[in-house]
Amino acid sequence: MCVLVLMVALLALGASGCGGSPHRAPLVSRTPTPEAAPPAHAGVAWTYDALMRRLHGRRLRVGGRTVRVDRDTVACGGVGRPARRIDGAPAWTRFRCVQPTFPPGAVAGPDAIFIVEPTGPHELAIRARRLTRY
Repeated sequence: MCVLVLMVALLALGASGCGGSPHRAPLVSRTPTPEAAPPAHAGVAWTYDALMRRLHGRRLRVGGRTVRVDRDTVACGGVGRPARRIDGAPAWTRFRCVQPTFPPGAVAGPDAIFIVEPTGPHELAIRARRLTRY
């Protein structure tokens, strides 16, 4: 059941970034918010493995809830073409992620969806945090 929910969430997340007009509204709000971080530095790119090492165990405040990122259940994908290759592995400057939630007394809850942008060798900015509605 959890795999099915995760697959549906990934398909919905992937479909939201496909096709469409090049003049679509940006995913990141231009309005400053308390959680806003400095913009990602040009040229900072991470591999998928580097992203997972830095995200695992991190606690995110999303929609009034705290969600713990777990490398066994989070799904992330690089946005666009890889910016470069590091030791032969593709590396991106931006990732889209979905973390399923499992609230007490429920099989599954809303998924936390967010954008991760590396800002340095070990630093990152998490943007556009929200909970899904199914």
